[in-house]
Formats: sequence, structure tokens, C-alpha cells
Amino acid sequence: MIEGKLIKFHREESGLTQEQLAQGICSTTHLSKIERGITEYSSEITDLLAKRLGVDMVAERSRYESLQHTLAKWNDAIIMIRTNEIHQLKSEIEKEPLRFLSDFFFQYHLLLARYHLFMDNPPKANEILKMIKTKQDSLSPYEHNLLLHIKGIYYFSTRKFDRCIQALKQIDDEYPNAEYYFHLATAYHSIHSNTFAYYYGQRALQFFQKTLNILRVIDSEILILIQLNAKEPFDMEQTKQQYDKLLRVCESVNSMERAHKIHNNLGFEYFRRKRYKESKESYEKALDLTTESTPASSYLVTLSGYILSCMKGNLLPEEELIHLANSGLKKAREHQDPSFVFFEIYLLTLQRNEEELYTYMEQTALPHFKRTGSQLMYQHYERQLFLYYVKTGQTEKGFELASEKMANEISYYELE
Repeated sequence: MIEGKLIKFHREESGLTQEQLAQGICSTTHLSKIERGITEYSSEITDLLAKRLGVDMVAERSRYESLQHTLAKWNDAIIMIRTNEIHQLKSEIEKEPLRFLSDFFFQYHLLLARYHLFMDNPPKANEILKMIKTKQDSLSPYEHNLLLHIKGIYYFSTRKFDRCIQALKQIDDEYPNAEYYFHLATAYHSIHSNTFAYYYGQRALQFFQKTLNILRVIDSEILILIQLNAKEPFDMEQTKQQYDKLLRVCESVNSMERAHKIHNNLGFEYFRRKRYKESKESYEKALDLTTESTPASSYLVTLSGYILSCMKGNLLPEEELIHLANSGLKKAREHQDPSFVFFEIYLLTLQRNEEELYTYMEQTALPHFKRTGSQLMYQHYERQLFLYYVKTGQTEKGFELASEKMANEISYYELE
């Protein structure tokens, strides 16, 4: 039935109607059925139709099978993060007009959306997702699962973690790419649901180990280590040994991006333990590994951690900290990154404008953290604001904040 689809594709490319193409060869009705793949037909008829269209059906079938194989390779390259191959295959596919054939149209565009997400360009990916949304009734079961997977990645990239989880949880067992467990794990991690993050992180790790995907094995092990330290800090020396082991693997595969992530996480773990000097050193190593291709969000997370560890440990002059915070705020606003809130808080703290600082927390920071699903940050600054209300005698505001917190918390014994 591939021949019928190829004939329809080339007929439309040539601007011929069914009647014009079928004239003297077969009836228009028969041609329509051939194109839709709902009738038997002889090779003599398809050869005559192909000849009129000026195409070699044997060569066209070979092109069809080659594109099918190349699209699968492109998907694998993205999963394996083989950057050069990703770009090379994209160029190869874009030279093939058959990518617009009905059999490939949705798969090609979904993988193109995934490519734009890989290149840190969510708006371009969203344009494609909007286009496909209007035609999603035509998707095959595989394409429907692929759409859910790419939607999940898009929602994660735009910090809509709940919507990311909602999309990824709809993927069924028929979907062959278990990589989505990793994206599910990172989404759960982002809303501080550590049990689910650990569970899906382990499932992702098993998949990546099975497929010998070393880079993603590193990603999964980093994620799992974070969960081990989530509630109660794991032994720091054991944690550092595990990260050092992963750093050696990063060096062996020349992945500076993952080495950056590891040093950033070590900086955070030292910070949690109030070992600010070691925290600063780890964040410095992470900053040294950033390049022009480092996503703005990754750089800003590290810069934010670096500033905070220096503030807490009194490790840099105030003027330098203000300069760094202003630099971070400018970059965050340029890239519309939600980390702008942290840099605003740092600046107000450094300027010792207590009243303005806590007004900002109340009116901007807390609503922002609630809107973006940053539960941990919301709880942290909610507590700071409550203590400020108590200290300044604003008992009514303090009571209102505490009441809201108590009303929204779920009891361990009451899970209704």
C-alpha cells in the first residue's frame, strides 16, 4: 500500500487532479482507492501512474524505507545525546521531500519539536505542538505517545511541572522509549516529591544501563543522589565519593555539562551543611565550566547558589556581591527566567532594606513560587516572612499566614 501513498504525494506535488492522472489508465474512483490503500491493484497500473508522474517506483520505495530508518536514527541520536549526529541527521532529513508524506509528517514534526527543545528553544517547539494539536486525531498510537512525551519535555522546560507530570503519566506501556521515566523523575524532583523522583529515577537508570547510554546513566545517578539527600542529608563524605566517581566518568566521556551539574550539586550539599567555604569552591568550579552554549537557566542556578553561599559565609565584599546579583538579575530578565526573584531578594538583603525586602516576599516572591509550583522555596520564604511578622508585632498578618499554612497541610494520619 506504500505505492498508493507515494503516488498521491507525487500527484499533489505535480499539481495534478486524480482525474488528470488516471486518464487512460484507470478510473478516478480506482485511483482514489489506490491512494487511500483500500483496494488491491496491479503493478502494471502503478507503473503506468508512476511513469506519468515521472518517478521510478522502485527508487521511491527505497527512499521511503531510507527515510523511515533515518528518522529512527534521529530519535535515537537525541535520546543518546550524540550532538554532531543530531545536527547531521536533521540536515539529511530536511533534504528529503518525502518527510511531508502522510506516513512521516507527524513523526518528523514531533522529532523537530524535540530537536528545538534539545536546542533550548521552547517557543519553536510550541509552534509545532500547536499545529499538531489541531490534527491530533490523525496520530497513530506511537505518535500519540511521542506527542505526550514531547509535551512533557516542553512543559518541564517552561517550569510547568504539574502539567509535565500530567502529560507523561498518560503515556501507555506500548511506548518503546522508556527515557520518559527520566523526565518524569526530574519533574517530580522539581516539585520535591522525592519518593516518586527516586522511583522513576531508578527505572530510568535501568533503561539507560540496558541501552548503554552513558551520559544519561550519569544524569540518572545524579538525580538519585539528590533524592538520597533530600529529606535528611546523607553522609557528606559518602556523597562526595559518589559525585567524585561520576566526575571521573564525565571526564572519560568529555561531558563538561554534567561535570558542571555535579559541582553545582556539591555546592548545594555543602551549603545545606553550612560549610560555606567549600560550597563557594564547588560553585566556582561549576561556573568555570560554563560556556556560551550553557543554558541560561543552568548558569543562573549556579550563580544564585554562589552568591548565597558567599553572603552566608561573608566570603566576598558587599560591593562585589551587589554587582553579581545585578548581573544575575539582568540575565534572568533577558531570558525571562524565574530565578529573577532570587536575585531581587539578594539585592534587597544586601541593601539592608528590611521593610521593602519582606514586602517583596509577600507581594511578589510567594505568589511567584506558588504559581510556578516551587513548593520548597515557598515554604522557606513563608517561614522567613512569618518570623518577620512575629518580630515586628504584625500578629494579624502572622496569624493569617499561619492559618493558611495549617489549612493547606495534609495530616500524616488523614489522607482523605
